[in-house]
Amino acid sequence: MRSLPQASVLSFALLYGFPIHAQPALFYDPTPSLASLRPEARQSLAAAGLTALDALPGYDLSLTVQPTSRTFVLHEEVYFTNPERSPLREVVLRLYANAVRPSASRPGDPTWTPPVRFTRGACTEATCAVVAESPSVIVVRPSAPLPPGGRLRISLDLTATLPEIAAGRTNLMAQGMESLSAMSAGESGGDYGLLAVGDGIVSMANFYPVLARRLGGHWERTDAGAVGDLGSDDLSNVHGMIDLPTGYTLATTGTVLRRSEAGGRQRVEVGAGVVRDFAVLAGASLEVATRRVGDVEVRSFFNRQHRDAGQRVLDVAAHALDVYQQRFGAYPYVDLDVVEAPLVGGAGGVEFPGLVTVASMFYGDASTPGVPTRAGSAPTGALEGLGDLGGLLSTLGGGGGGASGVLGQMLPSMLEFVTAHEVAHQWWHALVGSDSRAHPFIDESLAQWSASLYLEQRYGADRARRDADLQVKMNYQFMRTLGQADGAVDRPASAFATPIGYAGLVYGKGPYLYNAWRSAAGDAVFWRAMQRYVTTWRFRTAPATGFLDALVAEDRANAARYRTLARRWLHETHGDEDLGQMDLGALVGTMLGGPGGQVAPEVQDALRMIGPLLQGLGRSGGGVPATGLPSGDVSPQQLQELLNGVMQQLETP
Repeated sequence: MRSLPQASVLSFALLYGFPIHAQPALFYDPTPSLASLRPEARQSLAAAGLTALDALPGYDLSLTVQPTSRTFVLHEEVYFTNPERSPLREVVLRLYANAVRPSASRPGDPTWTPPVRFTRGACTEATCAVVAESPSVIVVRPSAPLPPGGRLRISLDLTATLPEIAAGRTNLMAQGMESLSAMSAGESGGDYGLLAVGDGIVSMANFYPVLARRLGGHWERTDAGAVGDLGSDDLSNVHGMIDLPTGYTLATTGTVLRRSEAGGRQRVEVGAGVVRDFAVLAGASLEVATRRVGDVEVRSFFNRQHRDAGQRVLDVAAHALDVYQQRFGAYPYVDLDVVEAPLVGGAGGVEFPGLVTVASMFYGDASTPGVPTRAGSAPTGALEGLGDLGGLLSTLGGGGGGASGVLGQMLPSMLEFVTAHEVAHQWWHALVGSDSRAHPFIDESLAQWSASLYLEQRYGADRARRDADLQVKMNYQFMRTLGQADGAVDRPASAFATPIGYAGLVYGKGPYLYNAWRSAAGDAVFWRAMQRYVTTWRFRTAPATGFLDALVAEDRANAARYRTLARRWLHETHGDEDLGQMDLGALVGTMLGGPGGQVAPEVQDALRMIGPLLQGLGRSGGGVPATGLPSGDVSPQQLQELLNGVMQQLETP
């Protein structure tokens, strides 16, 4: 990002319809970043109150990546304008990659080293002290308080060594057991491999310092737990210059502005305007398949050995984009990338503006029912889909015979659902913002519901209902099977004691509120409310009541009914009554062929063995004498022995 000559200031004002008679000198040039926005999205910025785009935080990233040594060097310029009414004595930046330890480490573990290292910081055109207060907190203290509207340009230098994801860790059995281990320990999946190298793919998310959240006039320096999404929800403009070896295929948030090659290296300039996050992925074996949906280019990036699954992901993403544009309004960016990524810890996918990732464990044989060689568990509660609980079913697919047949039937629908869920995040919360820490249900429950909507629009209500039972409702039912109580859906991420509860309530229960509202309002009122919600909050931050407010505005006569439904689903405890109990036999029947599917008695018996074990895992000191299992906590070794026995029973002719 550079300062603008006066001619550029004039052309910028003319292009975006801002008054040209009173334009102050721009702090930095947001024009290159705005190339990532479709024309209609640019024209809507003023209606969202974004008339001074250089007042948004600006991040100018000069990034050099060395994949073979798993390192990068980053020079970053941060452009910050004080948006508050009081002077600021300090500005706090967060390095969220250093905020979460890998799931294999423990607090106080001396062997863990934060992957990103701050080396130097200074202010341009001002005097300030820049210090790393902790691995994830960088504090900038100007020599004089920064007044309201005051500007500060901060220069940072960082280096990093990316963790390596071991070969085989992203396969079916490994991810299944990793999820089960996290369940038994009551912890989240750690960093999920968001900043790592694995399966030949360099994954870089949360890799650069961003402005910390502000709450009650204070900078947030800690995150009060790792359940849920970490990061900032604020809008910013990002300009990147990425240097990496020739032959690597690159996917990023935003759009490529220009590219050059020399001396075995490539330099790629990227602009990402009015975004809430920025990510980079690259791989020497990545291939790209493309399809246009109107004037939007949809791209699927995948390892070449996973071409069939990559084409399937492209088809789902394109159809989902089309469905959502019809129902929610125009997609804001010029392209949409869906990228295979080496996610671990049970993670199924992660969203960024204009780019989403889907775990490589879904890509192996997910396009063909049968024995899955590189497929895996469903997403965790901190990310998408089935939650840590999906690892159980993934583990059942680890060998040949009947169990792998069960999972082989599931995998294509799991891949499709996760992809549709991630694409829905382009509206919730890339376009319609929300506070993902204080009210995580706003974007996650709505993205879950939207994935079911995609299925309904493409295949019909019966298929959508069947897949929702498996991909959505089962989160809640598994949570209850584990002995965790029903509770409020609308609460801060830090208020969920375990990822299981987060997945069960936010991903499993919350989505059904939108079904209840749609049924009560009727389609005509419901879809008008949806359009009102998007129009009101596009490029802004919606409150927890945003959709309810839109619904009431469309149909005030039934306002009390809509508010009663919101209380029931978001704050009260009627989940068992509304969503029912888990029936493992019926569940497997759904996996194998929908309602009425025939399930072999030995499969039912094997699965019933696991239910009491899950109850033991979910309650401290809970024994399971009916199955002969030990009372008290169940160790991973005991769990592995039980699952081995289950696998043998399932594979016996």
